[in-house]
Amino acid sequence: MKTLLLADAEGRQLKWQEKAFYWLVLVFFISLFIPRAPVASNILLGAFVAHSFFYNRLNEKLQILKQRPVVILITAYYLLHVISLAWSTDKEEAATQLAIRLPIFILPLAIGTVIIKKDLADRIILVIGFITTGVAVVSLGLSFSQYMKTGNSGFLYNDSLTVHFGQQSIYVAMLVNLSIAGIVYLLQRKTVAQSLQGWLYVSLIILFVFHFLLASRSAMLLLYGSALLFAFYYVFTKRRYLEGATLILGLVIGAFMLFKFFPKTVQRFKELAYTNFTFESKAAESHYDMQLDSAQWNGANTRLALWQCGWELAKQNMLTGVGIGDRVSDMNKVYADRKFAMAIETKKNVHNSYLDAWLTFGIGGFILLLLAFAVLPFVDAVRATNGYYLFVVTVFIVSMLFEVYIGRSFGCMLAGFFYSFIAATKKK
Repeated sequence: MKTLLLADAEGRQLKWQEKAFYWLVLVFFISLFIPRAPVASNILLGAFVAHSFFYNRLNEKLQILKQRPVVILITAYYLLHVISLAWSTDKEEAATQLAIRLPIFILPLAIGTVIIKKDLADRIILVIGFITTGVAVVSLGLSFSQYMKTGNSGFLYNDSLTVHFGQQSIYVAMLVNLSIAGIVYLLQRKTVAQSLQGWLYVSLIILFVFHFLLASRSAMLLLYGSALLFAFYYVFTKRRYLEGATLILGLVIGAFMLFKFFPKTVQRFKELAYTNFTFESKAAESHYDMQLDSAQWNGANTRLALWQCGWELAKQNMLTGVGIGDRVSDMNKVYADRKFAMAIETKKNVHNSYLDAWLTFGIGGFILLLLAFAVLPFVDAVRATNGYYLFVVTVFIVSMLFEVYIGRSFGCMLAGFFYSFIAATKKK
């Protein structure tokens, strides 16, 4: 507990700027799970900016910024949103989007222009892991209470778990991924987490169960695939064959038990077998609590239909895009032309960040997004030979294939923070 409160010997030696930053991060992540609290989020964003100027001097910030092209590109991508106002007809929608995406401008400038030392970085990763674990415990408790009252096991899955916080499960699943990776990273380093190892293992168990019940396919494949790769790496590079084999066997048994006792998650993967679609279909969207059939709209065929419509709009506006204000209305016109009523009624976006950037800003915007959020961060993570950095960046890159990730406030908060945090902790 002393470690979390900065009351241990090393924590007391941190500068006041570092302590203040730590507490800011703690409150920031807690605020993400307070429903309908945009004012608090905006105040915290402002606090990060204000604190940043106490952390180091302006000339130091400029010097650091020159060494971090990722931070420059991310802020440039946001500025492209502002520029696209010029050719956006719907200024009100443009202003709304600018407000939603503001964190990818503010957080890189506030956090991406400071240097965060390893000890402080480890403590931040630690507290994020425990906050996420606390969210999981509260969520599971509330949902289990609903299940006991109704007998409906649907309350234990997917968005029913995160509705308590006003968030979508796919975004929370991503934070759980990052938290699990952070805890494993700390256990390997055996630094500030040394005195909390028991609690960290308990957190891992809770987070794995919570993650499975969130039933986000992309998040599950990323986590389980990475866990297996890590296990094989542990076996062949550390030459600890018995420990590695035990880890792999434990993962297989754990996955089997979860699928056995929580079968509704399996249905999320069965949907992938049904990829055919007809735009004019009036069928309902599949749900983990429904009987699955080929006539339904599901996560797979819906995305294929949306990507086809999005690419059509992107081709029509290849160079400049439609502008940040008109992306929704222009997509609805394409849906209407295709008689894709379901997409209009449920207000679907294209469910792909890269395609969304292309149709919104043209090919230049697509390239800028690709460089800022995928290519450069991935190259930096590989060069840093840091498995945690590499996992974080990979999670964002893959998640952006299936969601317009920075189209929602929660996604912008996570992207703005973690990309900036990695930049601030990475060695020159």
